[in-house]
Amino acid sequence: MKNTINMLKENISEMGDRKIAFVLEGRDASGKGGFVKLLLKHDIPFVYRHQGMPTKTRMKKWLSDYERVMPKKGEITIFDRSWHTRSWVHPVFGYCTKQQYVNHMRKVYKWEQKQENQGIEIYKNWISISKDRQAEVLERRKINKPWKYTSSDALAIDYFDAITDAKEKMFQDCPTWNIVSKDTGKIELLDALIRATG
Repeated sequence: MKNTINMLKENISEMGDRKIAFVLEGRDASGKGGFVKLLLKHDIPFVYRHQGMPTKTRMKKWLSDYERVMPKKGEITIFDRSWHTRSWVHPVFGYCTKQQYVNHMRKVYKWEQKQENQGIEIYKNWISISKDRQAEVLERRKINKPWKYTSSDALAIDYFDAITDAKEKMFQDCPTWNIVSKDTGKIELLDALIRATG
């Protein structure tokens, strides 16, 4: 681990004016927050963004709102949930209208290409977790960390298959995802971040 962390720090110190958007997507309890905590523990420099859920003012300008928070020159921005939350979370949990979802899926791939044409490097990661494993982790959260247990956590298992369908459509309509496992996710994501910054 130490060598991996040192390699990552060296890459970051030499990245110059590059703009890197490193996206973490995945179901509740898949390990997105755990990876962020790992980076913080080892003093990895990055900008943190966590704004996956919509507010009333953001409902209609979902993608354009993200343009304000994309990385600047010399920055790595870690997105703990991203603009793709609308690709798989919002339609399942009713956080957007059906038409808003359709419009999003029609636009999102071209929107990403626009960001890349402006010099932003986007690396999208999906952290995979099985239904049984998610149920186990969420049950422990409910008992041991009730302040962290949300209404969406309570519905996650009931909506597991619907989320799978939405996730597969996201992969198809807006490709180039790096898929990692929850159980090995931290190491796999570190390796992915090293590749991204190298």
